[in-house]
Amino acid sequence: MPNWTEEQKRAIEKKNSNLLVAAAAGSGKTTVLVERIIQKIINDKKDIDRLLIVTFTNAAASEMRERILKALYEKIDEEPENEHLKKQIVLLNKASICTIDSFCLDVIKNNFFEIGISSNFRIADNAELEILKLEALEDLFEELYEINDEEFLKLIDIFAGYRGDENLKELVLKIYESIQSNPFPEEWLYEKIEKFNVKKEIEENTDFSESIWGKILLENYRDEIVDIINNFKVLKEKLEKYEELDKYVGVLEKDIEKMQVIQNSLDTWENGYVETNNFKRFSNWPKDENIIIEEKERASKSRDLIKKKFKKVTDNTFLNNSKEAYSDIYSMYDILKSLGNLVVKYISRFNENKKEKNIMDFGDIEHYALKILLKKDENGVYQRTNVAKKLEERFDEIAIDEYQDSNLIQEYILTSISNGKNIFMVGDVKQSIYKFRQARPELFLDKYEKYGKEKNEFGQKIQLFKNFRSRESVLDLTNLVFSNIMSKKLRRH
Repeated sequence: MPNWTEEQKRAIEKKNSNLLVAAAAGSGKTTVLVERIIQKIINDKKDIDRLLIVTFTNAAASEMRERILKALYEKIDEEPENEHLKKQIVLLNKASICTIDSFCLDVIKNNFFEIGISSNFRIADNAELEILKLEALEDLFEELYEINDEEFLKLIDIFAGYRGDENLKELVLKIYESIQSNPFPEEWLYEKIEKFNVKKEIEENTDFSESIWGKILLENYRDEIVDIINNFKVLKEKLEKYEELDKYVGVLEKDIEKMQVIQNSLDTWENGYVETNNFKRFSNWPKDENIIIEEKERASKSRDLIKKKFKKVTDNTFLNNSKEAYSDIYSMYDILKSLGNLVVKYISRFNENKKEKNIMDFGDIEHYALKILLKKDENGVYQRTNVAKKLEERFDEIAIDEYQDSNLIQEYILTSISNGKNIFMVGDVKQSIYKFRQARPELFLDKYEKYGKEKNEFGQKIQLFKNFRSRESVLDLTNLVFSNIMSKKLRRH
């Protein structure tokens, strides 16, 4: 029996709660996950096929299966008469230890009739899909040209260039690809487009800082101003070492004061806009040929760079007042709505073509599974289907390895078959490198914060930060570096 740490023991034994295990590299997370499964089998008398264990790759699933098999054989050696353990060896062959795609395929194959597709569908290869994508797009564009679709022709006027309509085609494909990581892509697309409908904000003269764009721009601008002030302070401290440079120090003090005035105005967009537009100029750098200290010249050059940075970030941020900014956004609303309609028409055409050929792509697997598990009720609210409820009854626990690489569709799928307190998630957000494949590490971070609070009904957090793989000197240096650069904001981006 290994000497488990207190945190590992909690991760292995904790029941009746969703559990997020934040496990650093080398902390034995896979060993803990395997032991938790074995304890479920031995202590709780669960069958291995009552557990759903989701891994990130097929190789990881195979390794997990092998480790569980090895652990079972070791337990059987200790208890050769234990029929329950022997039964698990047989059940292991059909246990749900798989990738999310494999699980979704099983859901679809067992319930294909729920969504009106054929049972003998196949997964198309990339080359075939690329041809089908382009054919669907060409056919759609040709049809819209023939009927002189007014909305479509306006988009052609806006986006067409020397390459004809290729720019618009590429844009449609790019939007299509980018929205596929959302559980309900078309709804998500229209929801985002609707954010550009800011007619009410214009009429009510709402401050731009209350918009999603204003919040981001203002937050970034605040960060830049803090950085500019700090840079001026560093220069000032360097010059304060020389009495002869007092007048230069005075100039830098004025620079800092002016930046702090702007900093204090950033409570609203309008105040920031007025203050930055009223800003005249920085004070002149004194010219004194009698002072030949090199630090003076270096400070002058550094100051010029800081001033340029201030001008650039200000010019790029406060282009308009609140009303003008909202008006610019609203002017895009009709165009984006038309573009959204075109993308949805393309999705429909592409899906029809795939259905005719009885094929699907990997993105379809998750979306079809979700369509089987969740359906809208008469009020337009998504509810779990009978299929989802049956799967909930089938699995006593859902274990998700490498949770930091989950996406939002997978989150919806696995949550829909949970009883609300039986999901075991293990991962390390610092090892999330698949955002380019639509991984959502913020899912991990949100639970990390939510589950970490006392007395919450959502779940519990356990941290496995004791490293069994590296020397202490290596860990100390690594922790020193990353404690200064791995902020929450950086992790989210």
